[in-house]
Amino acid sequence: MTEIPPNPQNQGILERGIAAVKGLSLNNVLIIMLLMIVVIPSYLIWRVLNDPAMLGRFLSSYEEVLSDKWPCTLRIASLRGAGDQYSISTGFAYQGSERWTLAVLMDRKPTDEEMISYCETLNLLVDFMRNPDARSPVFPGTEDPMVHMYPRETDPP
Repeated sequence: MTEIPPNPQNQGILERGIAAVKGLSLNNVLIIMLLMIVVIPSYLIWRVLNDPAMLGRFLSSYEEVLSDKWPCTLRIASLRGAGDQYSISTGFAYQGSERWTLAVLMDRKPTDEEMISYCETLNLLVDFMRNPDARSPVFPGTEDPMVHMYPRETDPP
């Protein structure tokens, strides 16, 4: 059986590579190592900052959505990679820069119909808070009261 002779082109490339490495001075080796120490972490950081999935794992987000379709505010928040949380809220008291709100929290994005329904219900709750002698609002689609009143001290047992 005959042996295949080595390819002189490949041997030339390998010999040139070995000669180049042998020809490096200590100063050149240190510069190459310093470049690798800087380039590799920079590349990894660049990859993380350009990957939305990775960014979502490390950063929180917050967004407020206002619309002419409903009188409430939709807030979308995500805390370091957790799923989005949706909040439908309406304000009922303001003093200076402070505000008090009522809100509905959910794990899914509400539809426009749900936004309108929840806003109406929240506004009914605000009206009830301002007039506690009125009948409690009920959950949409049921007759279950939303607010269960404690007996007053003046009520007979």
